[in-house]
Amino acid sequence: MGTLGGGKYETQMCIAIIEDLYGKIVGKVAETLLKESCQLKTLEFKLKGQVTPILIRKSLTTLINFGFVKFFMDSNRKSLYIVEPNAIRHVLSAPRACLIAKTLYGPDAEAICEELFSQGKLTCSNAIRRVQARDEQASLMNLKKSFTDLANSQFIIRNPKVEGELHGIPQFETVFDAFVMPNEIMDMSERKETEEGGSRKRKIGEKVDGDVGEYWRLNWNRFDAYLRDEIIVEFLIGGTNASTSEDKTHQIVSQTCHLIFKLNELRCSSLKPANVENFTASTYDIVKMAKENSIQLSKADIDLSCHILCDESDGIVRRIGDTSGGLYQIDVKRAIRLICRAHLESLIREQLDQKAIRIMHLLEVRHYLDEEQVEKQSMMSAKEAREMLYALVEEGYVFTKAVGRSGDFQPARTIYLYYLDLKKTVQGLVEYTCKLIRNLILRNSFERKENKHLLDKDATVGPIVEGIKGNEELDEESKLAQIAEVEEMYLPGPDRLQLDKFRKAQACLLASQDRSAKVLLAFKLFLNQ
Repeated sequence: MGTLGGGKYETQMCIAIIEDLYGKIVGKVAETLLKESCQLKTLEFKLKGQVTPILIRKSLTTLINFGFVKFFMDSNRKSLYIVEPNAIRHVLSAPRACLIAKTLYGPDAEAICEELFSQGKLTCSNAIRRVQARDEQASLMNLKKSFTDLANSQFIIRNPKVEGELHGIPQFETVFDAFVMPNEIMDMSERKETEEGGSRKRKIGEKVDGDVGEYWRLNWNRFDAYLRDEIIVEFLIGGTNASTSEDKTHQIVSQTCHLIFKLNELRCSSLKPANVENFTASTYDIVKMAKENSIQLSKADIDLSCHILCDESDGIVRRIGDTSGGLYQIDVKRAIRLICRAHLESLIREQLDQKAIRIMHLLEVRHYLDEEQVEKQSMMSAKEAREMLYALVEEGYVFTKAVGRSGDFQPARTIYLYYLDLKKTVQGLVEYTCKLIRNLILRNSFERKENKHLLDKDATVGPIVEGIKGNEELDEESKLAQIAEVEEMYLPGPDRLQLDKFRKAQACLLASQDRSAKVLLAFKLFLNQ
């Protein structure tokens, strides 16, 4: 891994994400603001000769619309623009967020989330219209229900309305319900009076929706919390002996684990970033939750599952009382710590050796040890222990502290103690992961450019094939013959093989990016403890 600079690769990852989505000009503006928050005039001065003032303003509008940049009034009563790196990081979780919406509430909810992500923010009326435009079979009633479900479960959140301006800077309402649905949507009622909204004036008689100005966006804090629970459940189920026993027992433990974390969802606020606070769950609450979700679990099944989790979760799940049939505490902080340590061990095992993990565990328990103590307590030869320690220090997994027997720290009178600082190591792993994600994004972008001609041909073939399939004058045999002829004309054999190869490579890159994003989230949660 090496000792990585603080935030260097995280910044580069953010720039790569912005450039991949919006191009190099917007990426240049974001890069400048990532280095230093500043006013518009300062930003224009820094980018003089590189980006025109008009494009800078358009780029800022895009970044603000998607929540990547926020603005505040500084001491000079001017707008100060600040980049939100965490908001940019959330882009990596977008495919997973849409999948969560589809799993919980169906394809309509997924389509709504896709539109909100692609546009940054939309009113409820416009979001539903956009989904209907891409899928004519989507019913208005189902779309309204899906939007309501997402709002009630807090996966989407309403932006505060603009109340006015102060020194040319928009001022937003501070007291409002962020998850209440608008009373009137898609009604296109006629305005009877002139209305001012920010810098825009609506003319008398202009038809607008009842929810005009009420913009919604994806609530990334809620998705982060859901992903955090997913990561912990995955770790717990994989870490229990139930996974190697009968399938039925494993299924019961898995269902119980999901119910425990679903209980926590109902109690946590999604207005704050995903926290790592501990929480409790009683057997009575779990049984009640199982009935509400029509899951066939008896009290005996839940007691057995909780017993297994307490025994095999390495202290993540603990029984702390007998109230309501049994009270259990879930130590989320410990879970995140163990998950991070598991990733660290996996990396050390791949780069070095299993013996290096033995030294790491020893330092975690014994804290500060010198070379001789490590050698004796790890039961390794002096040469082997020294080589492993030096490798661990060089890679940034283990650190040293100089202790002088005298005040002058002369080499002859100075000893070096080795110790493990997991937070410091994880900070390095964050940089390592950000570098990995940046490389995946750049590689994916390169592959798309290299195969652009094939993608353009494929985009041309699609509508033609659909037209042939929809031609009722042709029989099935004629349709197949014409489709084959069109595909051979536009995409002959070698091109088709190359396109298939590209799609497989792209799927692999995107899967790696998604997995890396989940690991990065775990690291970030640990550092925020």
